[in-house]
Amino acid sequence: MNARHDPAPLDLPLPPESRDSRRRQVGKIELCDAAVQQFNQLLAQIAPNAPRVSADQLVTLARWLQDQPREHAIAILSERLARAEHLRRMLNDSDWDVCVDTRERARMLISYLQQVDDLIPDTQPLLGQLDDALLVELAWPAFADETTDYGDFCRFRADERPRGTPLERRLAWETACLAEVALLQQRRQVRARHYIGGEPLQPLFRVG
Repeated sequence: MNARHDPAPLDLPLPPESRDSRRRQVGKIELCDAAVQQFNQLLAQIAPNAPRVSADQLVTLARWLQDQPREHAIAILSERLARAEHLRRMLNDSDWDVCVDTRERARMLISYLQQVDDLIPDTQPLLGQLDDALLVELAWPAFADETTDYGDFCRFRADERPRGTPLERRLAWETACLAEVALLQQRRQVRARHYIGGEPLQPLFRVG
C-alpha cells in the first residue's frame, strides 16, 4: 500500500516586518503609503480586530508567493477568492437572513475585490490578486462562523429539500441542528453512564 501524501496547506501567512522598512516594490508596482493606509482603513472597517499591514510586509509576502510553484501560488489565491464567492452567494440567498452590519461589511469586502486598480492592480501577473486574497484572509474571522452555518444550511437544503417559506426552511434546518445536538448529548450521557456506573465487564475466558 502506498503512503498517502497530504497536499501542502494553502496558507497565506502575514510575515513579520523586516528591519528594512523602506521596501515598496511589488512586482512592477511601487506601493505608496497613502494606498497602504487606505487598505488598512478598509480592513479596520470590515474587521476591527484584524492586524494592520505595512508595505514591507506586502513586499515580503509577494516575494514569498513568487517563490512558490506557480500552481500552488494560484491555488493559494483562488482559495481566498472562493471564500469571497461563498460570501457573495450568502448575501444573495433569500433563504438566509444576514444582519445589517454583517451585510454591509461583506459588501465592502466584495466591492474591493471587484476593483481593478486597487492596492496592487489586478492586471499584474499573479501578484495582482495578492491584496484581494490578503484582505479576505485577514477579514475572514469576522465572517467565518456565519458562512460555516450557511454552508451547513445549503447542504441541508439540498439533501432534505424542506418546503415552505424561506423562514420555514431555515427553521427546519435549525430544528434539525438542535435534534443533532440533542442526539450527541444523549450518546455522551450513555457512554458516561456505561464507563462510570456500569457493571464491570466479565471475562470471556476462564484460565484454569
